[in-house]
Amino acid sequence: MFSIRKAVPSDAAILPTIEHSAAQTFRGHPELGWIADDDVQSEQDHLNYIAQEMEWVAVNNNDQPVAFINIERLQESLHICEVSVCQSWQGKGVGRRLIQQVVEFALLEGVRSVTLTTFREIAWNAPYYQRLGFSIVEASELTTDLASILQQEVNAGFNVEQRCAMRLNIIR
Repeated sequence: MFSIRKAVPSDAAILPTIEHSAAQTFRGHPELGWIADDDVQSEQDHLNYIAQEMEWVAVNNNDQPVAFINIERLQESLHICEVSVCQSWQGKGVGRRLIQQVVEFALLEGVRSVTLTTFREIAWNAPYYQRLGFSIVEASELTTDLASILQQEVNAGFNVEQRCAMRLNIIR
């Protein structure tokens, strides 16, 4: 069993470890194995999201974080910056529930969509988000914010053809 709550400063130290654990899933992918050893968000990054009240954690029965999601406000959406689930908790609906938490927050805030960027072909990326109701945003439909985020990812070493932006429109 798990529950979702707002992240608090004492959670920040463990969250990079969770992201590193989640990234291990890429180790078996021939082109993307390097992600398993790449940098993750720092403890300070998490403290910044927490201070802005833009991060939630999934916790086990002992109130220990096992997953997190953090977001930022863009001009037209709430944007998921990172969602990571510890490997031992993957496949249990934790990521789906964290995304649902962001959608509920967007509704409360009067925001009409939730966005993210991800890999097009990786099963636990774009195909997974499509099952949750997200759609790929075509290049001609990208907002300035989403185009900028994708460009930053390309500048960081991601292959432009492998990445996409996705949007979930929230119906009121």
